[in-house]
Amino acid sequence: MPEGNKRTRSRSAGRKAVRPRAAAPYHHGDLQRALLEATEKLLESKGVGGFTLREVARRAGVSHGAPAHHFGDVRGLLSEFTAESFKQLSASMREWQSRAPDTAFDQLVALGVGYVDYALRHRARFQLMFRSERLDWNRPSLAAAGAEAYRQLIDCVERNSREAGAPAELDAEKVALAWSIVHGFATLMIDNRRFAKDCSGDSPTRALDLVRRLIESAREAFERSG
Repeated sequence: MPEGNKRTRSRSAGRKAVRPRAAAPYHHGDLQRALLEATEKLLESKGVGGFTLREVARRAGVSHGAPAHHFGDVRGLLSEFTAESFKQLSASMREWQSRAPDTAFDQLVALGVGYVDYALRHRARFQLMFRSERLDWNRPSLAAAGAEAYRQLIDCVERNSREAGAPAELDAEKVALAWSIVHGFATLMIDNRRFAKDCSGDSPTRALDLVRRLIESAREAFERSG
C-alpha cells in the first residue's frame, strides 16, 4: 500500500475515534430542579425586581421557553418556589421544637426562634414569601404549604393557652402577637441595617438569643385569660 494512502486512512480513523457525544437531555424532574435552583440564585443577586423567566432560563442553561412550559408564567414559577420555601420554614420550626423541652411555652418559643432562623439563613426566599402581588395563592402547592406553616403557629398558641387555662376566644389575638414578634423582628433584621447592627451586631446567634428573650418577655400576654 502506498505510504500516502496509509496516512489518509490513519487520519480518517482518528476522526472517527474522537466523534463528540450528544449532550444528555434533561429529565423532567431534573429540569424543574435546575429552574428552581436558578430562581434562588437570581433572587439572591437581583431581587424580585430584577427577576425574569428569560434570565432564569439562561442561568439554568435551557431554552427561554422552558420555564413557561413547566410553570406557566413568572407568578407560577415564583409560587412553586415559594411553596418549597414554606415547606422549608415548617421544617426549620419543627427542628427547633424537637430540641426544646416539651412544655407548651418552650415549644412556642422554639417555634418562633425557628421562624427567625429560617428567615436569616434564607433571606431572598423569606422576602418573597409575603409578596402577594408576585404569587398565586390559588396554586394548590403554595396554598397547602403556607397553610401548614400557619397551622403550626396556631396549634402552638392554642396548646399554650389551654395549658394556662385561658379561653379560646383570645387565641386569634395571641397568634397575631406571636407572628408580629417573630415576623417583625426578622423583617427588620433583613431590611434595616441599623437595626441589625444595634440589636445583634450582625450576629445570627445573638439575633436568635434576642428573639427568644422577646417571646419570653411576652409570656404573660400569651397566657392571659381576659
